[in-house]
Amino acid sequence: MNNKLTEYIFPFLSLDSGAVCGVMIIALALSSFICAAESRNNIQDNVVRLHILAESDSESDQALKLKVRDAVLEASEELFKPYSDYDEAVLSISSELDSITEIAEETLRENGCSLPVATSLEKTEFDRREYGNIAMPSGEYTAVRIEIGSGEGHNWWCVMYPPLCVPCISDEKSQEEILAEYGGDLSEQDISLLLEESDYEVRFYIWDKLCELSEKIKGADE
Repeated sequence: MNNKLTEYIFPFLSLDSGAVCGVMIIALALSSFICAAESRNNIQDNVVRLHILAESDSESDQALKLKVRDAVLEASEELFKPYSDYDEAVLSISSELDSITEIAEETLRENGCSLPVATSLEKTEFDRREYGNIAMPSGEYTAVRIEIGSGEGHNWWCVMYPPLCVPCISDEKSQEEILAEYGGDLSEQDISLLLEESDYEVRFYIWDKLCELSEKIKGADE
């Protein structure tokens, strides 16, 4: 028998049936963690979010943030199209940043506010968030960031690609339909994960802890 094959098989042959079942369960669980982690990474790599940060948490600044949100979304049919994939979305949105800034500043001026607005398209760290029926995993996403003044107040966010908060699309289609039609490189498993309300976040947490443990063990061995 091949020596390598013998090396892997003999330890399992010495286990009783209960231990073998335990090993198989662990293997299946790890496989599930890996699939969930791969989906999370793919979601992060194929989603563009909209992130609007208020000047402060005062009632007036938070109200201004929502007015800016409404103005940007009202113009979303011209600013944000139903792109065919993530790369097209990023390229097109990048060309609209000045227009987004103008819309935001004009809205502030109309409401007696002279604060500056800074708009950028950059990688941003997000906690796990829910948007309608969507549960967006935590992680680093590409986001259109609209910072009003110092941008130190509570923020508002949504998903621009796939176009879950583009009114001309989201008013006519369900979130499930939008993901299926405009999801680009999102797989069926990715979409299922976004719509799933089970223990995916628990799996992510366990997977992250396993990775951290693996790194510590690796570091100790070096």
